[in-house]
Amino acid sequence: MRKTISIILLCAALSAFWGCENWRETAGDIAGMWQMTEWRDAANQVQPINEGELYYCFQLRLMKFQTRGKNEYYLSYFTHKGDSLLVGKTIFWPAEEERQLEELARFGVPADGKFHVDVLDDDHLVLSSREGTLSFRRY
Repeated sequence: MRKTISIILLCAALSAFWGCENWRETAGDIAGMWQMTEWRDAANQVQPINEGELYYCFQLRLMKFQTRGKNEYYLSYFTHKGDSLLVGKTIFWPAEEERQLEELARFGVPADGKFHVDVLDDDHLVLSSREGTLSFRRY
């Protein structure tokens, strides 16, 4: 009986790891939570942000924009191909209402939702647009 339970638990654990791997494959290297460390505007001036205040989280085909300590957030569909990141349809949570991309300006998202991926490695993400450059660390 003990052996059977051990085998079942092992299978459950392996299934969980396989599930995580599929999640990673779908979102790609950008998957996970990123903490904004610097925000520079189009004139290359550093914009004030509280350290560790703004987060981007990528999972499957959704990205989440959240401010630390707040229970409200934005969910957007995104497309990431090569050095291009496009933010799409956006929902405000908990109201579950569709919102315009302009509301994401406080997270550094340009009005057209288009970013260039300058750097993407295990620890750093740098996104740029006409409006500026955002730097992140993996959280």
